[in-house]
Amino acid sequence: MIIISVYFIGTSESFTIEASTLILSNTTLDSINPQFSVSKNSIHASWISDLNSKNSDVMFKKLDKDSKSFTSTMNISNSSGISNIIKLTNSENNVYTTWEDKQAGQWELLFRKSQDNGVKFGKVINLSKTTGNVHLHDLLAAGKNVFAVWAANENISSTNKDVFFRKSLDHGESFSDTINLSNSNDDSLDPHMAINHNGSVIYVVWTECDIKRDEPICNIEFTKSIDQGHTFTIPKKVSNTIQRCDSICNSTISQAAFDRMASNASSNVRAPYLFNNATVQEGINSINPTVFVTLDGKNVFVLWEQAESGSGHSEILLKVSNDYGKSFNSVINVSNTSGVSRLAQSQIVGEDLYVVWSDSLDHNKTFDVMLRKIDANHKAGKVINLSNNTGNSVSPSILVSNNRIFVAWSDDTNNASILLRIGDTSGSFAKAKELNGDNAESYTDPLIFEAVDNVWIAWTEYNNTKHKIVLVDQEKSDNPHSQ
Repeated sequence: MIIISVYFIGTSESFTIEASTLILSNTTLDSINPQFSVSKNSIHASWISDLNSKNSDVMFKKLDKDSKSFTSTMNISNSSGISNIIKLTNSENNVYTTWEDKQAGQWELLFRKSQDNGVKFGKVINLSKTTGNVHLHDLLAAGKNVFAVWAANENISSTNKDVFFRKSLDHGESFSDTINLSNSNDDSLDPHMAINHNGSVIYVVWTECDIKRDEPICNIEFTKSIDQGHTFTIPKKVSNTIQRCDSICNSTISQAAFDRMASNASSNVRAPYLFNNATVQEGINSINPTVFVTLDGKNVFVLWEQAESGSGHSEILLKVSNDYGKSFNSVINVSNTSGVSRLAQSQIVGEDLYVVWSDSLDHNKTFDVMLRKIDANHKAGKVINLSNNTGNSVSPSILVSNNRIFVAWSDDTNNASILLRIGDTSGSFAKAKELNGDNAESYTDPLIFEAVDNVWIAWTEYNNTKHKIVLVDQEKSDNPHSQ
């Protein structure tokens, strides 16, 4: 069951939903993995619902500012197999969605679009029909441009994975031929994209793992296009010199600290992809890449997680380019602690990058949520411990808007909960607030986004047998200096 309780952290011109609690899905279904896409006047919501023991589908609803209520549920995938890992984006009046769908034993990347802001959707397009099993993807759009990137076997018989790319220049009506971006004999995994304001500049990063070793060694690869995806540069490594991560694989930090906060929905629907490849690629040292870009495309930030050989810990590392990805500065150690640093999330604001992550600090067996700002001139600000408690604080999410910072995370200090801290860009923060009102078994995957003149906070909540997605409010008067 997905319950959406809609309240607001106001910015300006806010409106009120008539009902404080709205049920978005069939109450008999287990629903996970939410995605949101926003425009000026609409919120688009999508999630996975488990219909039966062998079938899960992609569900969709939207909320318009004028209607002040969510539409009825639409089944986007409507297939007989397993649908999972959604991406949702929009441009102009078009809404685009992709998902990974398992049919006849093979995972495919499927695409649908709406030309009327989510009222109805067109035909399903198989983007990966020329490749093998798909495993993780990304989707972005700007203007008429739609870009999809995914990792997959080159064909059914191949053993390694590559990163593939397709583009549409006509609002998703048609797509180009598939381009193999990695074209490697190793495993190319977990691709992510960033684009400038109009989609003329595209950056792609992924994890590249040496499959010839019993303990894989992985690096972060980078490529770019400056012609709307017609051509791409030869991939280059942006992560540090190769080092083994034997120490992190045997770290004293227990994975259970994360696992107990992310329970599976069922045997047929995979849980939210919290850890990317971290739990399955056990011999790696550079994983979980993300990429961010300024509106003009000039400044590029590549962020990843790296385990350092012999030190027994992992770090959040960053490289910055100020020349459209032609060259990168020396690596910046964002976390810079002696513990384990994981699950980084970021937002670019102007030419500054705000980063939040979970950190065990001095080898404690619990995690705190940390915040740091890095500007385009490679200057790193002070590190702020936002949680600073005795429990586990994980899976942080961040939003920076109008000089205010909102950070939410999953916490188990006193009981399972979602905590929120509101501050400003000067570094002043109010005390953390507990958002959830129920006593659920677990609260995971908080998401913060801004839409229809308000800030929205969502998370996945599990109680007994069902998952639900909840949105809750803060009062418009909430101020980081008022507490």
